[in-house]
Amino acid sequence: MTLNELLAQMHTYTKIERYLMTHRDIRNNQQQINKFNQQLNPEEVNEMLVPIINESDTSKPSTFPANFFFSEDDPLKVKMTQHTRYSTPILHKHDFYEMFYVYEGEFTQLINQKSMTMHTGDICLIQPGVYHSLDVNNYSIVLNILIERQTFESIFFNDLVGENTFSTFFRNDFFSEKLNTYIIFKTLGEHETQDLILKMYLEILNKSQYYTQVIHSYLLLLFSHLLRHYMKTATIPKPTKKQDLVDFQIITAIQKDYQTITLPKLAQKFHYSTQYISQRIKHATGLAFSQFLLNRRMQIAVELLKGTEKKVKTISEEVGYNNVENFIRTFKREQGISPAKFRQALQEYH
Repeated sequence: MTLNELLAQMHTYTKIERYLMTHRDIRNNQQQINKFNQQLNPEEVNEMLVPIINESDTSKPSTFPANFFFSEDDPLKVKMTQHTRYSTPILHKHDFYEMFYVYEGEFTQLINQKSMTMHTGDICLIQPGVYHSLDVNNYSIVLNILIERQTFESIFFNDLVGENTFSTFFRNDFFSEKLNTYIIFKTLGEHETQDLILKMYLEILNKSQYYTQVIHSYLLLLFSHLLRHYMKTATIPKPTKKQDLVDFQIITAIQKDYQTITLPKLAQKFHYSTQYISQRIKHATGLAFSQFLLNRRMQIAVELLKGTEKKVKTISEEVGYNNVENFIRTFKREQGISPAKFRQALQEYH
């Protein structure tokens, strides 16, 4: 498929879209939706997500399993489609990343009960485990990019490690999903962003030689471009309740001072008892302080093993372990492999 053919396809209504556009009574009418679904062929059934939608009531949240979208036989764990116009919005969550790009027009999306309008050029990246829905009830062209979680982590943490908007957002994701839920970049239809996304879409459709590596490269280029040009204007939801803000500050303190932080130090910093600090961490992350801190240290250790040539002893000290043997035992217990073998496996893979 060529770029012109892709653009023509994106601007052409499918058979399903033409039907939905002229039969507005189907929207949000479960009986009519079920009747409509019964008329679809197998390919259309999958396009409308029928096998994974709660057919008894589309107003109830659904969980979309990763194995419905990502095949074990396909090395590419990135899926890209055009959102079906005029379809019924489905409230859902999943354990992979989802990114929307508004190529043309505008639509309304709901994220954790907050409604917002997306415009041409807007990119919204939603974390795993967040309930959301899209309502594209018009002509708009919205491209949907799904990225399997491990694939995203590999691309992101290998090459974009640092203290920036992405780092803050995604490290919060791995440790405390209740605090951040999405990030929005307003590119205003800027050409370079659009060009990268369309090139990636063509690679996914054409599956030419080395397409997996090329698509991963395009994703890295896209993230780098957004980081370079739109980091300062990115929209990330802020805590609204006073206690949510406190929780956010506690989590941020742990993430920043993971080498030396302790419960007593946190208690002193925020003027609470250690017991109360423990309760807030548990509430925000679902983890005890010790496990939360351990996860943070292991995450940084993995980043350093992947992205640097530092010795294991040096990495051990940088993540808060004065005893390298203790670090090696802990890493092996948590990751199932020693730091040295972990790095060796990465080198063999590449």
